[in-house]
Amino acid sequence: MDESYLHFLWRYKRLPFHQLTLSNGGFFQLISEGVYNAFESGPDFSCAQMKMDEIHWVGNVEIHVQSSDWYAHGHHLDPAYNNVILHVVLIHDREVFINGTSVPTLELKSVIDKEHIQRQKKVVNTAIPCAPLAKVQKKLLFFELINPTLKNRLVRKTKSGFSSGSDTMQHFYSLIARAFGSKVNDLPFEVLAKQVPWKSLLEMDANQRFVAVVSVSGLFPAISSENKDNEVDPIDTYWWKCKGQHASSQPQKRVAQFAAFVSFLSIDFSFVNFNHLDIVNYFSEMLQKAFLDYGIPHQSNKSFLLNNILINAVSPLLVHFNQLNTALALMQSLEPENNFITRQFKTMGVKASNAGESQMLIELHNHMCSAKKCLNCAVGKYLLNT
Repeated sequence: MDESYLHFLWRYKRLPFHQLTLSNGGFFQLISEGVYNAFESGPDFSCAQMKMDEIHWVGNVEIHVQSSDWYAHGHHLDPAYNNVILHVVLIHDREVFINGTSVPTLELKSVIDKEHIQRQKKVVNTAIPCAPLAKVQKKLLFFELINPTLKNRLVRKTKSGFSSGSDTMQHFYSLIARAFGSKVNDLPFEVLAKQVPWKSLLEMDANQRFVAVVSVSGLFPAISSENKDNEVDPIDTYWWKCKGQHASSQPQKRVAQFAAFVSFLSIDFSFVNFNHLDIVNYFSEMLQKAFLDYGIPHQSNKSFLLNNILINAVSPLLVHFNQLNTALALMQSLEPENNFITRQFKTMGVKASNAGESQMLIELHNHMCSAKKCLNCAVGKYLLNT
């Protein structure tokens, strides 16, 4: 048995969760499997949600073949594992403790399908169920079929954050922070934006903003030690993920770039009335000036950061201000994203030509392909009817 197979079962919910109880007989109900950590050290899934003994839990999940692997792998010595809320194992052969408290355990050996184990090598890497059918369909107008997906994604992302009564600028600032973190470090960047909220930045000049952000990040010990009087403690360094990151994407560099950008950020939302090309220029010039003023190298990833900000922060803000058409035009004017999901579609002959199309693919994958909702998907229905 391979751990990656257990990851697959959990990730794609290929388990009879309604039959499962905790190893101590306690109640268990899965709400969300969480975000899969495919490349970095640390727990296998983050932000998972579940009910255990009628309490709603949110936190990390670690998966092992045997529960004793927790100690064999040295997790008891790593603080990154201190907020694991559930240990999922094939065989429960030893209790695991964090700070003296037993970690709830879910044992799977009674529900593993042996026939499925034999087939798993064929399907474990199939992220898109219809790929074999789509590859042989020469006249498949993929993006025409899923065209409404982009509008749906923008509206959904906007509604989830810019809710009635929320602080618009704080949420926009938080989205910008997540954009600097990309997928790997979006969570610690979001925490950083909460630890140094926008209302506190309003009381600071540009240099004070820069120092406050880098100090609270915890990635610059010398600066943090110089600011001991800061009311906010630095973030624990284990939050930041470094493994497998390109040199230009290392968290220290991204935090410095974010701090520089935040130094120039204002609460002026007049840009929402610009056309999409002027919006691109507006944020491009802001990045350029911020990085030059602080002497931060940026040529290798300025375009990547600009796209991330425009796609993940500016576009939802435009929709919030009833500028949906501008947001759609903006997305269609940007370079397509290159990530695991878009590369999966590329292998089946579907290549995004702009960010609007890559966002469609991400939305389709996350809400249809991963959930195997082929009969609710325009592409799935087309393929099954031809």
